[in-house]
Amino acid sequence: MARIVALEEGPLAEGAVGIVKAVSDTGSLFVFRRCYITQEFTHSDTDATYDPPFDVPDEALAAAIEATDAETRAVALLARAEQYRAGLEAKLLARGLSRDACRAALDRLVLVGLLSDKRYAGSWIRQRVRRSVEGPRSLSAALSRKGVERHAIAEALGEELDGERRQETLLSMLRALADKGFGLSDARDRLVALGWRGSEIDEAYESR
Repeated sequence: MARIVALEEGPLAEGAVGIVKAVSDTGSLFVFRRCYITQEFTHSDTDATYDPPFDVPDEALAAAIEATDAETRAVALLARAEQYRAGLEAKLLARGLSRDACRAALDRLVLVGLLSDKRYAGSWIRQRVRRSVEGPRSLSAALSRKGVERHAIAEALGEELDGERRQETLLSMLRALADKGFGLSDARDRLVALGWRGSEIDEAYESR
């Protein structure tokens, strides 16, 4: 059992609110995000408070420190590119962090909006349709194989392939297939297999 006798709030930098330096009665210094001690995840980390002195089980303190480390590593990866939860968890596990620490950190990042399967899926779909011939079915299947959450895939597809944007994307697929030498019949079969409806393919072809 560690007895915390002093807490110092971290610097007021982005992402640092809620990070504390804790000093035990033995003089040891620990750095962790305090919500990982309380497990009270809120949008405002200042809502989760303890006034020293207080006692923390050694295993709870170790878990809070590791979860804070997992969060720091996750944020560094998110700063480079959008991530999805399952993929980010796998990267953290590969770095030797425990599953419990990863899950605690990712729960918080989802809560505060830094990690979003839907946002990742939307970004991935936009890039994919610019580079290759795709459709709703093929896009959904590819994201599912990655481990992106199903509801996030459905919502992202609904936004990225909706209304005028859907027709524009379908037209670009028709043009790409025409450039590859596909006739209308073969192109239509290919697009139907990718998840486009036959009626919308015919309509898009007529509106070229």
